[in-house]
Amino acid sequence: MNEPTTIAEPLDTFLRDVVTALHAAVNRGIQSAERDPKATDKTIQDCKEILDVIMAGHVEEWVAA
Repeated sequence: MNEPTTIAEPLDTFLRDVVTALHAAVNRGIQSAERDPKATDKTIQDCKEILDVIMAGHVEEWVAA
C-alpha cells in the first residue's frame, strides 16, 4: 500500500470544503431560481469561479498555510 503524501490530508480537507460550499450554493441557487433570477445568476457565476480555481490546479496555493 502506498503511503499518503504530506499534502494529502490538507488537500482532502480543502476539496471537501469546496464540495460542501458548491453543494450549498447550488441548493440556494435552485431554491431562488424562480423568485430571483439575478441571485441565481450570481450563484452560478460564483460556482463557475470556484470550479475555475480548482481546474487551474494550483494545489500548493490551496493548502499553503
